[in-house]
Amino acid sequence: MNRRNFVKTAALLPLAAAVPHSFASLEPTNPVKSVKPPPSRGPLRERYELTLHRVMFGDAPAYSDEFLLADLRPEPVRRFTEYSGDVSGRYIGALATAAVVYEAHFPGLDNLVEKAIALQKSDGYFGSAFHYDQPTDQDLELLWGNGRLLVGLLEYYRLEPTPQVEAACRRLGDFLVSIGPLMLSKQIRDAFGAQHFASSYICWMQQTEGLANLYMVTRDERYRKLAADIAAVIERRPGDHVHGYLTSLRGVMDLYKATGDVRFLEQCDAAWEDVDESQDMLITGGVPEGWSPNNHRTEGCAEADWVRLNLSLWKATGKQKYLIMAERAVFNELAFNQFATGDFGHRLYSETGLPATGAVRAWWCCTLHGLRCFPDVHGSAFRWQDGGLWFDLPVDSRIETATLSAVSESSLAEDGTIRITITSADNSPASLHIRKPEWTSGVDIRLKGAAREFPSAEGYLRIERIWAAGDVIEVKYAMQLRSASSGDNRVAYTFGPWLLGAPASDNSAYFNELTVKNKLIPGSEQGLPAAKQPARPFTVPIAATEIGYIPAEYPDQPGKVKLRAVSEQSGQATTAWELRFLTREQG
Repeated sequence: MNRRNFVKTAALLPLAAAVPHSFASLEPTNPVKSVKPPPSRGPLRERYELTLHRVMFGDAPAYSDEFLLADLRPEPVRRFTEYSGDVSGRYIGALATAAVVYEAHFPGLDNLVEKAIALQKSDGYFGSAFHYDQPTDQDLELLWGNGRLLVGLLEYYRLEPTPQVEAACRRLGDFLVSIGPLMLSKQIRDAFGAQHFASSYICWMQQTEGLANLYMVTRDERYRKLAADIAAVIERRPGDHVHGYLTSLRGVMDLYKATGDVRFLEQCDAAWEDVDESQDMLITGGVPEGWSPNNHRTEGCAEADWVRLNLSLWKATGKQKYLIMAERAVFNELAFNQFATGDFGHRLYSETGLPATGAVRAWWCCTLHGLRCFPDVHGSAFRWQDGGLWFDLPVDSRIETATLSAVSESSLAEDGTIRITITSADNSPASLHIRKPEWTSGVDIRLKGAAREFPSAEGYLRIERIWAAGDVIEVKYAMQLRSASSGDNRVAYTFGPWLLGAPASDNSAYFNELTVKNKLIPGSEQGLPAAKQPARPFTVPIAATEIGYIPAEYPDQPGKVKLRAVSEQSGQATTAWELRFLTREQG
């Protein structure tokens, strides 16, 4: 099936022109004390806490120590224990990172790590016996899980830098170095092609992330060299696993951060262009679980990787295309992928939408990888650069620097507004730069005692003054309904950063056998009155729209269909969505 028209609708959310190809890093030049979520509960913080609560206290299944460690023993008491260290490593890494970024404390984490490293084999790996002479799918699965565990242990090490954890990571790194020549051979690369999918060569390629981070900790050249050698053989194979490929690229980005070698950055930049120009870019701003022709459903892990890769590239290069793509994915695909339970997982998609059938809570990977994504998003809203504070992503967050600290609180979904409050300042002039996204027709800034007009340059509005704690900047984004051609005589709708769709939960009459042949009536759009707004979490009332349509099954009786932000899926039971519509004029 050709899904191109569903997955790629570039005209809807065009990417801004890139900055010059200088690879000028946006990493802060002023020592930043912290970049983290605000103390109050904003929409992004609420999504993080929903998933955190599911991981810590949820069931079906519950993440007990014995349940987690089953993939290190391994014991066949649940799915996927053959991926030794996959679930346990993701869990350790997600909670360790959350503990650092969100200043949280997880009492059982230290004990879990102690139990985990006690299960390490004498050769340095975890799990069943590794077949050095002739690796099988089982060995590739083991390598995948060990790679996730290495990353998780290193993330824990940043929280608690104990010699025991460092030693365990070194032993695992030494194991990877010992099998490097075998795993880098053409024989192995050819033997584990895309048809193996989750046990394909991506299980080895993704070791770049753990090795690059192990090099940062130890400065052992062997780990850097092996990571570089793996980076040299990374390729995007048709039909292969997207999560594994994107994780490998994130590892290459870590290798760039560790070495400053621009070749690694250029490799990821070229890989991004390849993905963006492919038929595998989803209309929601995300990517599928498998590359074409195996692109029939989504995966929360791949969506989290795509967001994190874009944010990493954005910080390294300053190219707006990465920030725009990350924003698009966060507001749409990543949000849509989050279940009401807090889990992340899979959704099938059709030519015109996302049916309710086939939705899967992937507790074994996506839920934990989705949790790990939130710190990266929260940490990308603000930055300190060139003697000023920059507000890049319109989400709730906060930043603390020696010069200027601020908190952002979002009511974007209700009234299109972000409030930025200065929490500390050093009484010297400093600039605040507020991004004007391409999805807004204008940004209105209100600040007591300041001019109403502010200079604009390179997509940012600039305010310079001597700030004081308690200053409040109200940023209002002008947004309106937009439609764009989506191929096959169909259109898609957006409102601000949100992609809109017709959910079956709000439109029972719209969904029937001939749903895809219904025709919307352009010019009949109107905002949905407050009285018609559902009382459920994560609604976007500002974007809700009602539009007339001609039913394909009884065209002489026009009806009305409600379009809502696809991100609202998280606040309700799984339902079907239509995203690409025929219209009366085009039909």
